[in-house]
Amino acid sequence: MILKPIADILRKVFRSNERPVKDERAETAARLEQKILALVDNMPPLPDTASRALVLARDPNTKFAEFARLIEADAALATGILRIANSPLYASGCPATKLQQAVVRLGMLQCQNLIVSISMKSLFRQMAPGLQAQCAVLWHHAYVTAFLCRQINRPYRLGFDGEEFSAGLLHDLGRILLLLADPEYFHRVDGLNFREEADLLERERDCLGIDHCELGGWFGEYSKLPATLIEAIRFHHEPHRADKTKRLVELVAAADHMANHLQREEDVERYQPEENAGLAALSANWPEARRERLLGEIASMMNESVEAVARGTTDS
Repeated sequence: MILKPIADILRKVFRSNERPVKDERAETAARLEQKILALVDNMPPLPDTASRALVLARDPNTKFAEFARLIEADAALATGILRIANSPLYASGCPATKLQQAVVRLGMLQCQNLIVSISMKSLFRQMAPGLQAQCAVLWHHAYVTAFLCRQINRPYRLGFDGEEFSAGLLHDLGRILLLLADPEYFHRVDGLNFREEADLLERERDCLGIDHCELGGWFGEYSKLPATLIEAIRFHHEPHRADKTKRLVELVAAADHMANHLQREEDVERYQPEENAGLAALSANWPEARRERLLGEIASMMNESVEAVARGTTDS
């Protein structure tokens, strides 16, 4: 993942959100803009192995064995890919004990997406301990969301082949960037309580001059993430704005709502799926019996995700 210079683009994003505001709010937006620009400009590049692996993963002529040999040179990537391949998300029958087996099981597209997420998580470990702990909370939420995306996709045959997991994993990338850029400003609009009111993005734009979805989308675009993931990052709070990947964005929105409930440590049995707008949009055109079946399985899906994450099966 080779970052292009994005300072001008980010400035345009901030400018596009401008509106007549009080001087204090305008100054806040200007200061945050500079901090985000500095954060992005100073963010270290991905490890060499990860960058080379992404190039190989995008080449349709790459052999699984060749790709696995390269990944073996990076312990974090190798461990992360093996762990995901042997998690309940993908495990079926015999465990994948060799990296090439894991790569074949996951597929090149999913490996590409996991390289991005695993490598980005390793960058967060370089931050101050206090920020690491808060990033860990967001990353835990991301894994639960990804797990739920996978749980809904598989039995209901939505047609996704790994991209739903990556979309769930990276959907809140913009929140992490805002937190790292300036924790004080971040906590003005995000108390990490995972209660996302309908006006969340509007409050972020009013207070900060940008919202976390737009920031995450731009960062994903200029980090060369696949277009499907960028739309999931940018529109998971507004699925109706998605274009070609509307169903994927609806799936992420549905899983995000469920994961928020779990992150608040509220009783699964008290979850109200009818309040999940993403789930309603995703299943809007389904036969009634199929929709009722999904609603009846929501509680078990949520419990399974909690158990899987508790076992550490989605750590990377």
